[in-house]
Amino acid sequence: MAVPMEQPKKSSGCGSIGAGVLLLALVLLVLLMLLGILPNPLEAEPTATNLPAGVTIEPSPTEEMALILSVTSTATLTQTLEPTATPTPEPTLTYTPTPTEKPMPFVVKGTPNGYPNSMLFPQYSCEEYLFIGGEILDLREAPVYNLTVKLGGTYGGSLVDMTSVSGDMSVYGESGFGFVIENQRIRESGITMQLFNENGEPLSSLIYLSITGNCDSNLVIVNYKQVREIQP
Repeated sequence: MAVPMEQPKKSSGCGSIGAGVLLLALVLLVLLMLLGILPNPLEAEPTATNLPAGVTIEPSPTEEMALILSVTSTATLTQTLEPTATPTPEPTLTYTPTPTEKPMPFVVKGTPNGYPNSMLFPQYSCEEYLFIGGEILDLREAPVYNLTVKLGGTYGGSLVDMTSVSGDMSVYGESGFGFVIENQRIRESGITMQLFNENGEPLSSLIYLSITGNCDSNLVIVNYKQVREIQP
């Protein structure tokens, strides 16, 4: 009687496929190591002691730039700032307004003119004296008496200080005043004149007279006219 033979078992194909994939991965890994794409764990990193004599490792441009930036940043951060001098403020000029001049009640009427002295003083020659005078009128053109007229300034380098009262020199008018100075026959613009009341308070502004020094103008006429009420 024949004994039946057992059929051999069929091997599964899964094992061979997995082995093939693993082998392929190992081959690819070795190839990447040989090409230098992946580091080879069996090769030792070069150190300073393994380098041949006279061979040095030059830093890469990226490393040099990082080093420069680091040094620059450190120097900038550690730099000590020098204190700057605080400017001293300039003193502010304080404006002081000048007091407004009070309007005067009397002004010079017209322009003082020079005439030959023979018009009022024919008995004197022009070489002898310089005559200055006039009269004072109020708001109604009436004569004003007892006001003081002061003649000052300089004439030929000498000081002038003379006083006349209105009404004392009628040759110039009812309220006339006048002065007589030795004639130096020079041109002069330093003689002044001003009108005051009995208390010495000014009633007119200070004016300067123009003296020509000529014989045809050695009589200078200056008339005052009131233009507003006298304030107490």
